[in-house]
Amino acid sequence: MIALTRVDFRLIHGQVITRWLKQCDINEIVTVDTALSTDSFMQEVFKMAAPKGVKIRILAVDAAVAAQANGEFDKNRILLLFKNVQELSKAIKQGLVLEEIQIGGLGGAPGRKAVNNAITLDQTDADLLVAIQKQGINIYFQTTPDYPSESLEKAVAKL
Repeated sequence: MIALTRVDFRLIHGQVITRWLKQCDINEIVTVDTALSTDSFMQEVFKMAAPKGVKIRILAVDAAVAAQANGEFDKNRILLLFKNVQELSKAIKQGLVLEEIQIGGLGGAPGRKAVNNAITLDQTDADLLVAIQKQGINIYFQTTPDYPSESLEKAVAKL
């Protein structure tokens, strides 16, 4: 089952590994990133970052949608990880079924504004997230388990 769906531009890094894996009792990380799914060197880097005993899969968007449809996400407690909102939106449009999405980090760039802790947002990401939430998927912002979460509405209001 998907225990946590998170968007974090850093993907597998210390904060995600040490805090969220324990918090949600995760035993498999499925990273959905079409570009990364074809980059064997970077895949090895991310696999080395994961703790022992945690299965790592890096899938393109279409492969992730197919894996869920085939019941492959039913076997373990999965952290479904996206690098950006665009890939997340594409996966949902292609049929990925999600109930809730945690926004954990979207990176900094011109035109982006910090809206929750160190999480930034721009109008493009905000519009995509609002459209996703209108489909009945709850979206919230939270960096770590001990930091309070914030609704999409409150975060977007800060833009």
